[in-house]
Amino acid sequence: MDDYSATLVDHALNPRNRGPLDIANAWGQAGSVRTGDALRVMLRVEGGTIVAARFETSATGPEVAAGSALTDWLIGKTVAQAATVTAEAVERLVDGLPPTERRAARVAAEALPAALRDLGRSGSDPHADQPARPPVRQPLGVAPLRPATPKAARALTPAEETAAAEAVLAQMRPTFRADGGDVALIGIDGTKVHIRLSGNCAGCQLAALTLGGVQRRLAEALGRTVRVVPALDTGPAPARPSARAAAAPRAGQSQREQGQREQGQRGQGR
Repeated sequence: MDDYSATLVDHALNPRNRGPLDIANAWGQAGSVRTGDALRVMLRVEGGTIVAARFETSATGPEVAAGSALTDWLIGKTVAQAATVTAEAVERLVDGLPPTERRAARVAAEALPAALRDLGRSGSDPHADQPARPPVRQPLGVAPLRPATPKAARALTPAEETAAAEAVLAQMRPTFRADGGDVALIGIDGTKVHIRLSGNCAGCQLAALTLGGVQRRLAEALGRTVRVVPALDTGPAPARPSARAAAAPRAGQSQREQGQREQGQRGQGR
């Protein structure tokens, strides 16, 4: 979609530093698996300088871009420099985020100070080198994370969930239509929310980034983990002509010419 900068798209499709950091001596996490935006930052600090940084996330698109850009910037910086990072700074690293996607920068900016606090827990000097902690082998999706408080105070009924999902898509529809596309709810089946993308949205190369934002908004509205399953609507297939229509004389062709052709075909079949 046109709302994403070239820098963000590059980091989202070609993420730097994604995956575990076995030599990490500090790590922090933010976001929630429940809402699909959990992000972990892992650091290796030596002599007060960050010599390695990596990230993991359960999200896609903007969150991947934020983690990639942040860790890329962190390598070679001092702990003091890292401590000044804000959500606005992360946004600048990806050349901006659409208003509906700014939570990606906030989550990354919250995970970093959590890692810096973890660095100082074993001693009074936060710049002191520490031995590498045992590598985290659990995938982020099942590792212990800060519990999320869903917006819904109680479990929603199926009708209420459908209404809530429709409301989310109605709020996002102007953005889709501005890019020549549209989005509609097909239905909710357990943790799967089926939606239909049409127009330009169906063939957009950045559909995965857009769906990440839709999925996060739906999870927040429903108060539980969901996965968006898109159905791409590229328009109706052209109808095949019937046998009668195929046999009918073409425009401008006389009945006599058609009869002569049919008689010749019968003669060949004898």
